[in-house]
Amino acid sequence: MEPRRYGGKGGPILGRRGPGAAPGPGGARAAGGVVQDSEVRATIRLKLIAALVAGLAAIAAATAVLMKFVHERAIALAAEQVVAAASTALGDLSALEISHMSGLLDALLEDERLADAFEAGDRARLLALASPRFEALRARQGITHWYFHPAHPERDGVFLRVHRPELHGDPVRRELVARAAATLRETSGTELGRTAYAVRVVRPWLRGGRLIGFVELGQDIQAFLARMKAMTHDDYGLLLAKERLDRGAWAAVARGRDRWDDRPELLAVETTTGDEAILGDLGALADVPAAPAVLGQAARGARVVARGVFPLRGDGATIGAVVVEHDVTPLHAGVREVRGRVIALVALLATGLAALVVFLLETLVLERLQRMTRLLENLPDRLARGEYEVELGPARDDEVGRFEAFFARALREVGSFVADERRERRGAARRGGDDASG
Repeated sequence: MEPRRYGGKGGPILGRRGPGAAPGPGGARAAGGVVQDSEVRATIRLKLIAALVAGLAAIAAATAVLMKFVHERAIALAAEQVVAAASTALGDLSALEISHMSGLLDALLEDERLADAFEAGDRARLLALASPRFEALRARQGITHWYFHPAHPERDGVFLRVHRPELHGDPVRRELVARAAATLRETSGTELGRTAYAVRVVRPWLRGGRLIGFVELGQDIQAFLARMKAMTHDDYGLLLAKERLDRGAWAAVARGRDRWDDRPELLAVETTTGDEAILGDLGALADVPAAPAVLGQAARGARVVARGVFPLRGDGATIGAVVVEHDVTPLHAGVREVRGRVIALVALLATGLAALVVFLLETLVLERLQRMTRLLENLPDRLARGEYEVELGPARDDEVGRFEAFFARALREVGSFVADERRERRGAARRGGDDASG
């Protein structure tokens, strides 16, 4: 029987590298098909980088979408607050003006000349006395309506409209006047008349304990809208229900083009912009929401405005609406700037996190896999040199560390087996030599 062949230093021929075997570390591929550690690491790195790039792109896209949603919602909430604030401001201004007009009535009813002409039923003299006072009140106090009503206004009609003296004698069926007549107390509120929606104060005029009639002061809502624009820099438009207005009276007071037939149920009364673009396509009472609401956004040249609307109420029903336009161009610019900064920050943090992940993976996994790969590639030479001990660096109590410990034990077992096999072969060779010499 032919003895087994050994390599140098008595090592088995198995430990030798033949001509077709793979070179040592740094070679392309071992004969047994072992993939290079650099190739493995390159493949893992490429896959990891591709996954991280895809993850970063997904994070950036999700952040952009989320920020767009958040900022659009923020702009919508800001617009809602503007519309609600406009509705509240109109109510506050109305209450303030009611108190103001009540004080003006205190002064007017002290004028005995007005009382004499009113009690005597002398409309011309009353108009002559009241007209200069009314012009002063309109110029300085913003008063737009001044009425004198008889003791029975619903039956006898308006005695004198100082602001429109040609209109008189028509029955007065408005709630504020009816309440004042029924209670003989001052009444006030916002009410729709034949031609206007106005804040009004009605007070009975008692002379010597005897009722001689009622005096009413009012201020159109249009004047309030102009004051609100001066305070907020927002624009406003007023729509009133046509069913509550007198078309003939409206035609008499309308300035410029008659807009009565432009919309089915609502009449465009006034806008602070000078045109009706602010009103949009609101035309029916059903289009008016029950509470302040945002209608959307619109472009006005280089500006972007948020549009909203709130209802006007009277006699327990909706009798009109006020449209609000708030310039949100600066808000959009600020939102774009913040969104860009947030996306850049998220991308920077994600890139830093990705770099940390790559570093940790390189340090904790890939380098240790590389050591084990080199050890496997060098194993035949080590065994051939009789080096059976394996050193893989400091032990670590993690997943890769436990695998390294198992790997080291396996290699030591292989080394021990090879060492035993060598000793057995050497002993057999010596015994065979002794037998031959004997």
